[in-house]
Amino acid sequence: MLKVRVLTAVVLVASVLAAVYLLPTPWLGALVGAVLLIAAWEWTALCGVHDRLLRVLYLLAFAAAGVNLLYLPPLPVLTVAVAWWSWEALRVWRRRALTVPIPDSRLFMQVRGFFILLPAWYAILYLHRYDPQSPAVLVFLFAMVWLADSAAYFAGSVFGRTKLAPGVSPGKTLEGVLGALVAVAVAALASGMVIWQMSAVMLAAWLTIALVATVFSVMGDLVESQAKRVAGVKDSGRLLPGHGGMLDRIDAFSAAAPPFALGWTLLMGIKT
Repeated sequence: MLKVRVLTAVVLVASVLAAVYLLPTPWLGALVGAVLLIAAWEWTALCGVHDRLLRVLYLLAFAAAGVNLLYLPPLPVLTVAVAWWSWEALRVWRRRALTVPIPDSRLFMQVRGFFILLPAWYAILYLHRYDPQSPAVLVFLFAMVWLADSAAYFAGSVFGRTKLAPGVSPGKTLEGVLGALVAVAVAALASGMVIWQMSAVMLAAWLTIALVATVFSVMGDLVESQAKRVAGVKDSGRLLPGHGGMLDRIDAFSAAAPPFALGWTLLMGIKT
């Protein structure tokens, strides 16, 4: 199982990097949009919607909302997304120790899917199009989320003692999160000095952005874990061998992308 999981991860990472480097922004947007449609399909199952027609209608509404989102300026979209994810994080944190999960209404769960998934798509296209050194910032965002996930796993396995959210995801520990933060801090400092050659003030702001986005990535994982727990399933799907569903692979990124993109926008002083 570990061999299959590693092989799948290698294929996914190579595919993401190839797409980010080789595809123009519109084609990248189409590819990422297809990935998010798969994730949205899996989300409908977590919402308790199993009728195929209703699920297809949800995907059509999801796609239409995504296209219309592109006509909005970055600051409002990213600010609303960060506010939403902050609220999601607060909800999951308050329920972190509950032994019996509290379900939300089916309609509200479906609305949540739009806010959870679509801002990440917007952030990817925005960073890919407007980064002066594109795709450097977007690649760092992906690498940061992957690094945080791996560092949290290894630090938690070796040093994990304090459960982070036992009622939501029993395997996650505070030590794992601290390991992720340390790894991301090192990567942010190194990249800021070597790739972008930032001043001390800019470097401090860049480090803060990376660490905040990492915290959001952890909360994104917990939000999906809570939704799966309410739905009574272990994985969101079986599409990716050794990894579960598409939603299982992008939950952390979906939460990290909006605050990272917003922070980068403010850091660069981009006119919006």
